[in-house]
Amino acid sequence: MRTPKESENVYRFLLRGIELGRFRVRDRIPTERVLAARFDVSRPTVSRAIHRLVKEKLIRRNGKGGSVVVAAPPRPKLTFGAVLWGLARQHQEESPFGTAGSELLYRSGLEGWSVVLHDPTWTDNPTESGLAGRYNMIAKEFIQREVSGIFLMPQDILADQYISSTAAIVDDFNAAGIPVVLIDRDIVRYPARSRVDLVGLDNFGAGFTLAEHFIKLGCRKIDFFAYSTRVPTQESRIAGYLKALEVHGIRADTGGVHHGNLFDRAFVTETLIRRRPEAIIVVSDSRAAYVMRFAQDAGIKIPQELRVGSFDDLPSAAHLPVPLTTIRQPGSELGYLAFRTMMQRIEEPALPPVHSELSGELIVRVSSGTAVSPRRIQK
Repeated sequence: MRTPKESENVYRFLLRGIELGRFRVRDRIPTERVLAARFDVSRPTVSRAIHRLVKEKLIRRNGKGGSVVVAAPPRPKLTFGAVLWGLARQHQEESPFGTAGSELLYRSGLEGWSVVLHDPTWTDNPTESGLAGRYNMIAKEFIQREVSGIFLMPQDILADQYISSTAAIVDDFNAAGIPVVLIDRDIVRYPARSRVDLVGLDNFGAGFTLAEHFIKLGCRKIDFFAYSTRVPTQESRIAGYLKALEVHGIRADTGGVHHGNLFDRAFVTETLIRRRPEAIIVVSDSRAAYVMRFAQDAGIKIPQELRVGSFDDLPSAAHLPVPLTTIRQPGSELGYLAFRTMMQRIEEPALPPVHSELSGELIVRVSSGTAVSPRRIQK
């Protein structure tokens, strides 16, 4: 027997559609048959939902002509919260997530709505003191304000963790009835997936593409320099890189992935000299800039002796002493898709979780050395 909740889901979907303007006055709503198939319920269940809207004088039944919207309640004024890294810290260039935040502001503004943006980070260090506390303070603020939804970039998953500390905050939002769309990364360690909507880059594909780029240039010893944390985006990039080696018949070296502090000159230079890779992939442009500087200071020529590629395509990537080959993150598209995903979640709360991935673009610059032959680093 169907429960009242199933009829409520159909009712809320139609009501939200009318409130948000997806079904406008004089528009026909989907037929009972279509709604029954969409929600996997009986037609009488759908009919009960429609009857409620008829009683509220929002819909009129027209027999075989279908049901038509005849009135709309006042359009709701929605306010969203967004927790994103790299928004506007002093002396920091705009990141893809800053661009995504701008897109969220733009899309919300078109509807007459607003977004409250917060960046909880003070440095580029994912283990910085006080980060978890700032996340908690922002979460409490959003819950008190009863925001309509949260766009959330979670904290990194540390080396000894399998779930991000931000998972507890997601639970708090769920308990408050506030929908969440994760930006960029999940709250569980890759390859596991949470049951929370997520929008981000196809990181596996990005890692595969960058590794394959070096392979096609003749490189066979390609290493990966990674954060000490286990952020899912990074682990997915590593998986893509390893798959590219496998597909091209290159035996993956178990010592080829280096987790560590990429701001540490000694760690980077000692690893490069010991390993002598032909090419390296660095987890992000901001870290690649340091790795390249340390390599050059150690007398390693880029790209003649070491090819380098990374991810993000920050504005500075093209203006480094050796311009950086990188995978461009589509920041605007990320914000737009996150906004659409949020609207879908608000209209249909019972939908299964949505995990959407956007393709990045390979931007080839001097650091990958397309015009030189691979040579090993000399001690």
